[in-house]
Amino acid sequence: MVDQQPIPPPRTVMIFPRDDGPTAWPAVQRATSWLLERGVGVVLPNAVLGREGLVLPDAVRGLEPGEVAGTVDLAVALGGDGTLLRASRWVADHAVPLLGVNLGDLGFLSAYTKDDLIEALRAAVDGELYWEGRLRMDVQLVRNDEVILHDRCSNDAYVKHGTIPRLLWLDTEVGFRAMAAYRADGLIISTPLGSTAYNLAAGGPILAPGTDAFVLAPICPHSLTHRPVVLAANQPITVTYLGPTDASEAFLTIDGQTNIALEVGDRVEIRRSSEPLRMVPPAATVFEVLAHKLGWSGPIDRDPRQPK
Repeated sequence: MVDQQPIPPPRTVMIFPRDDGPTAWPAVQRATSWLLERGVGVVLPNAVLGREGLVLPDAVRGLEPGEVAGTVDLAVALGGDGTLLRASRWVADHAVPLLGVNLGDLGFLSAYTKDDLIEALRAAVDGELYWEGRLRMDVQLVRNDEVILHDRCSNDAYVKHGTIPRLLWLDTEVGFRAMAAYRADGLIISTPLGSTAYNLAAGGPILAPGTDAFVLAPICPHSLTHRPVVLAANQPITVTYLGPTDASEAFLTIDGQTNIALEVGDRVEIRRSSEPLRMVPPAATVFEVLAHKLGWSGPIDRDPRQPK
């Protein structure tokens, strides 16, 4: 069973809305008003404050990512899985719990639906929420033995070809020992949290949230014997981009947020992060959500995340 830790009633909540603007503004305004009426401070990213159509009380303050530590007790992501992942990049390193409220339809990560926004906030203010740790990855891009990028992610990191659809040559090591020489459109390394994202679309396995492992899934491999594999999270993974050396391009993408072009010889080094993402889990298991969203068990009339 995944270890669960209680979340004390927050003094200050960060509201992190989806980035398509006006569709999220009613939920932002509703959540802000409800929290302020109960004496809970509210902050939003500075980039959100002042956006057209968003009218908030003067008591709402803005902040930058570096100002989260010691300021925010709980973050509330209003949107879908992508919004929750963007919010995680603000709070995970600072051990701030993250609560997701899904404003859309298809989503695997959020604990509450849009109709239960106030119930989610009430549970937070009353100290009824708890968090579970979610495995994250440290990702480094090494070029000529120099680290040119260091990032962390909760979902996945992948190497993929650019606009020219060429097979990439990707040598892979696990635990500093050779694993496979892939010829494929790309390679996905995902956490259990990210196993229902690009990894799932590429035919990779779904991992239960508490699994201490990463998934490595090739994208359209040239060899039919190359299959997705599950790797122990305590083993470092290195992917070296070896070509092709003629007209081609490849990119490293991290959590769908960071994207950087690769050069032949670049190494992508992945290790487990020391600090997990502290996430309020959905009431339903990932498999119940899959059954409801994707029809694994046939028609289901009830959303399993809703109380019976």
